[in-house]
Amino acid sequence: MVEISELTDDLLGRILKRVNDPDDRKRVSEVCKLWFTLEGLTRRSLTLLRLSFLRQVLPRFPNLVTFQTSQLIEEEADLEFIAQTCPKLEDIDLSTTEFLSMFFPTNGLYGLSSGGGLPKLSKVSFSGIRLVSIERWLHKLAHEKLTYLDLGLCRVVDDDAVEAIGRLCTRLSYLNLKYAEISDNGLTLLAQGCSNTLKTLVLAQCYDITDSGFCHLQNMQCLEELDLEGCGYRTGVTDSGIIGLIAAISEILDLSGSYVTGAGVRAFSGHRCLQSLDLRMCHEFRLSDIEHMVLGCQSLKSIVLPNIIKETIPESLSRIVKFADEPWA
Repeated sequence: MVEISELTDDLLGRILKRVNDPDDRKRVSEVCKLWFTLEGLTRRSLTLLRLSFLRQVLPRFPNLVTFQTSQLIEEEADLEFIAQTCPKLEDIDLSTTEFLSMFFPTNGLYGLSSGGGLPKLSKVSFSGIRLVSIERWLHKLAHEKLTYLDLGLCRVVDDDAVEAIGRLCTRLSYLNLKYAEISDNGLTLLAQGCSNTLKTLVLAQCYDITDSGFCHLQNMQCLEELDLEGCGYRTGVTDSGIIGLIAAISEILDLSGSYVTGAGVRAFSGHRCLQSLDLRMCHEFRLSDIEHMVLGCQSLKSIVLPNIIKETIPESLSRIVKFADEPWA
């Protein structure tokens, strides 16, 4: 029988890669110094709870693929350290809910391009952080491989930022622009750059978009999921704009908080692919409009309605209708 001491570090590392449970990996790392080292070398994911431990902890995990911390990174040197220490990173999440008024370092994520940068980076999330010019750092990262970009709650994202995203990120499939300060022109620029790849687009609380802006989304040939919660609140997006989206939507549509009426709801009757529709906080339609739409949209599996609707749910709707409380209720 072969003793474990006779196994090579490479073979032990291959064994450890098959251990995914965090508790099991923790126990393994406590066996001896060798297992402690090997566990660090084979770790693929890390969530750092305290940024003050960054320089002490990160060198133990040079082969990380995913890194997350919710504490705001204020120093560009820390970003440079992350890139130099973990060059195999593919997914980095620096989102925060604690400091919505705070800014990143002056050069944004430019520090991540330090040295050889992160050539495999494909997923970037930093919702809740105020950023400087996106183009200043985006062209330095692996933008040609970037498929996922979360800029939700980054309120300084404007039309110029969206233009840079559309021009540089030619493989983007997911984009979150919640609360972005973009206009119809921004949607035009985005559609010109990501029309062949974007599958999920979040425009929730983008208040300045109008019916005309929605027309540009028709050019997005791969769009599957569109979140328009509260979108166009200042401009009053109407049925006209929503109806213009029908050809662009494939599977999931969030219209919560919109001004859609019965006519707009009925327009989705006959849609061949729509599976989920969210109409919470919408009050300008009746259940008869919903029933008409559902009967003509056989692909629909879920529809969310405001809980204040008092009408009796017809049997034809009961299998797919869900109710949601109003946020102020």
